[in-house]
Amino acid sequence: MYKPLIYLEVRVLLSALPGVFIADSDSGGAKDILTAKAEFQKRNNSSKEVHSVEIQSSVLHKAAALVRAMGGSMEDSSQIEKLTAHLPEPPDDRNFKGFSVKVASNGSMDISFHQKAKKITIEEYRIEESTGHLTRSGGKAHMDWTYAGCPILRLRTSPVFEVGEEAELFLEELYTLMAYLKLITGDLAENSMRCNAYVALTNYPEKNGAIVKLRNLNSFNFVRKAINSELTRQEDILETGGTVESESRLWIEERTSTEPWQERGIQTVRFEPLIPAVTVDLANAGSPALEVELPAARRNRIQKNYGLSRLRAQFICREKDRADYFEAAVNEGSSPLPTARWIAGELTRLLKEHGHSIKQTRITPSRFAGIISMLEQGKISSGIAKDLLQRIYSTGETPEDVVKNEKWTLLSTEQELMPSIERALEQNPKSAQSLKNGDMAPLDHLTGFVMKETGGRADPTVVKSLIKHRIHISVVYVLTMGGTITAQKLPDGTLAAGNPESIRPLTDCGEHFPVKIIPVCGMLSEETEPRDWASLIAEIKERMESGTANGIVVTHGTDTLPYTAALLFWLFGSADVPIVLTASTNLPEDGEQAKQNLSLALKTAREQKKGVFVAYNGELLSPLNLKFIGKKDGEFRNWNMKRPVFTYEGGISGHFQGVTSPDRSVMAQILNEAASSMISLRLYPGLAGKHMERLIARDSGISTVILELYASGTGNMRNSDYSLKPLLLQGRKSNVRFYCTSQQECSVDFSEYSTSANVWREGAVPMGSLTTESVTALYFASSLISDTAEELENLMETAIYSV
Repeated sequence: MYKPLIYLEVRVLLSALPGVFIADSDSGGAKDILTAKAEFQKRNNSSKEVHSVEIQSSVLHKAAALVRAMGGSMEDSSQIEKLTAHLPEPPDDRNFKGFSVKVASNGSMDISFHQKAKKITIEEYRIEESTGHLTRSGGKAHMDWTYAGCPILRLRTSPVFEVGEEAELFLEELYTLMAYLKLITGDLAENSMRCNAYVALTNYPEKNGAIVKLRNLNSFNFVRKAINSELTRQEDILETGGTVESESRLWIEERTSTEPWQERGIQTVRFEPLIPAVTVDLANAGSPALEVELPAARRNRIQKNYGLSRLRAQFICREKDRADYFEAAVNEGSSPLPTARWIAGELTRLLKEHGHSIKQTRITPSRFAGIISMLEQGKISSGIAKDLLQRIYSTGETPEDVVKNEKWTLLSTEQELMPSIERALEQNPKSAQSLKNGDMAPLDHLTGFVMKETGGRADPTVVKSLIKHRIHISVVYVLTMGGTITAQKLPDGTLAAGNPESIRPLTDCGEHFPVKIIPVCGMLSEETEPRDWASLIAEIKERMESGTANGIVVTHGTDTLPYTAALLFWLFGSADVPIVLTASTNLPEDGEQAKQNLSLALKTAREQKKGVFVAYNGELLSPLNLKFIGKKDGEFRNWNMKRPVFTYEGGISGHFQGVTSPDRSVMAQILNEAASSMISLRLYPGLAGKHMERLIARDSGISTVILELYASGTGNMRNSDYSLKPLLLQGRKSNVRFYCTSQQECSVDFSEYSTSANVWREGAVPMGSLTTESVTALYFASSLISDTAEELENLMETAIYSV
């Protein structure tokens, strides 16, 4: 078992102007420290000495602000030291000597990766003169002297990182914090932070190992890639009986690997004091109160006060200007949730398209709030809202003026629409009567009448809703997907798919309301294929878009119900029409279960306003984490849930609701392609690694593996024929993504066992409390709306935080 010990050394550029230290000699007068020191050296035996040094006040105050924000402790005074490492000779016009002063220690920053929280402590902070930095172009490494001699703050963390992703998250959080403190602005933004990583892999529980310094990490993702690559390199050496030696290595992005940079051996003594000693007075750093709300505090406040999800609050607060914009828009009257969604969606898309920051747009928070408010009030549609954003982005007009001049306002209130609706019903009595009898076909005709009378300005969805309310329509669609509930028993005693209309008698629940039965698939549920899901999804979408569905019931078999239920949850969890799935382990003629389950499903579909439900044995179960236990144990129950979850306001469902009339053949093709590129693999003791590796060979077409581990995320990571490690390493090389669930009723977070950390480090993604069935359904749902592999990965990983 190997334990990684990783720490970072981060250099933050505080100013693009050279000049860090100012010295006071006993002859009076402030001088640059280099000049003062040179004079002292010329006077060897003179009594004129450099007694103390001050740091440029602007530099010191910036450093102190960051230290204070991270909870660190400033030094009262400190001695100037000089970097002992060999420094390349800078150009003659660069005035620096590599001086360094420790100004603070301690402090920390919290990060969370795949639900695993960690505190990253800072061991020391130093103010230095930049010595330039190593970069690479044209296949060769060279020094960049652009900011040589300018002030930098060097931070060294404790060795607590375990994977490259943690280091990347820390750097992103640090960058956000500095942006909030205005320590990085303007042209310095992309060049303000550089990093070296120090990586050691030890035999657990040893704490000492050869340290390898990784250089040329000029972007956050380089840090992640380089660390993970180095961990793999060191582990390969150790497992083959070799010895890892301390050295400096250079990250080569083109080859996604490192190569040796300097002679072996890394100095343990990094700095040495000047002789005679020169003291830096740090008292003038002061202790002013922080004038800005820090990112972590703001995220927590915005999440709590405005009801945003954790991930949505993270996105909003990642940039201070974006968070300011959001709060300004909400203060102008727009609701927080749609404001956050439209900032993350359409506004961000426009900004990227034009290469602007949020402060550069003509869509002021007030104008943005005006658009969102009109959308929420039903005055405009979402399509008009998008057109407004594009128009105002170009012209800077007010949304109210554009809507008024272009006559884009929708008629959406009962007061505005009821006169036209009454005339439509009066002039079309046969259509009205057909609607009362449960025939929904005339609804589109009546809606068209109202649209024509209002010059196309009526909101058709509202029109349909008002018509149904006016003549007291309460229609529930029953979509049949086969299963035992509609099956028939053959003479030999086996079950076969039956007639969907056979459940018609079961819909008589003693209340008069229209129920329309629509056959979707006639089969047993174990025969379910992706194309069957495509048919079901298209049928549900069609009923919702018609405006005729007060509720939708799906009758299904028990064997694959957990997959279908979860799929509908991910796609329709935010829809305004409730969906209720039900099933039976017995034929209708063999008992009351089928009738009772269907009665509960119909009742729920009529009474609920939104959500996806599973009605079974007198209970409403969540469609997520549904497990079939068996006839003797209550059939179904939910795993890993304190309370059932029925609605889902996450990105997948929200996005899918915006898709109109999806083509079932296209969906079938997408789902079939997704199925052919995914496998589900359950571990068992003695499962040979070579068998698993064959499954993801380069020519297999597999890009996604749902890996069902033991307990909270454990697996064999030994150097043996039964290890998971070769599978995960090969997957990384082949761009295969692993999503991990548990065989037991456990939440996978990779935090409990030492073997979990190894699985996690090799790139596997823990899926929290979600079961294999729910993750499989999530993969299919994500595939339907993703345009790229990166988008699919993001949807998969973020969904676990949204439920």
